[in-house]
Amino acid sequence: MDSTMMVWLAVLLVFGLAAPGHCDGNQTDVKTSTQAPAPKATTQAPEPQTTLSPEQECARLNSSCSDCVGNSKCMYCYTDNKCMLYPSGKILPPSSMCDLDKARWGTCVVNFKALIISMSVIGGVILLTITGCCIYCCCCRGKSSKKYEREDAKYESQRMERKAKQEERRNERRSRLDEIRMKYGLTKSDDYQRTY
Repeated sequence: MDSTMMVWLAVLLVFGLAAPGHCDGNQTDVKTSTQAPAPKATTQAPEPQTTLSPEQECARLNSSCSDCVGNSKCMYCYTDNKCMLYPSGKILPPSSMCDLDKARWGTCVVNFKALIISMSVIGGVILLTITGCCIYCCCCRGKSSKKYEREDAKYESQRMERKAKQEERRNERRSRLDEIRMKYGLTKSDDYQRTY
């Protein structure tokens, strides 16, 4: 992907594509007619079409900024109100060609200085977000897993304490039952025979 295409995509992503005629406020009314156009009385031989070079194409679109930036190969310079060929080998047009705050490409609304600032801010925000996510994943998740291990150990010790207390109570009940049996002269074997 060449640099010109990357700048074009950035302009589209950040500011959207401006429709021709919306930049300078010159909108033409389109009138529709129900009548068919009258046929021409004279027939002329078709003129041979010549292919214009990109420089000539851009020079032909000098009428307004919106006409000029409608062609992706052209850029409009407000310094001398000229439509010129965008330098395809460079990311930004050189200042000898046109000042960055006076040059428009892709849309008449945003100049190159604003585009550079907005792209660097967006890039910085993305970088900070990625860095923050990496820091969170590396540092905080390690601490939280240690926290869960401590909680698990705490719950395990509480469970063992409850089990020990339960066993102690069970032994106390058995000893009381044994005392009662001895007091009334009952043995464990007698108790078994009575129930079955």
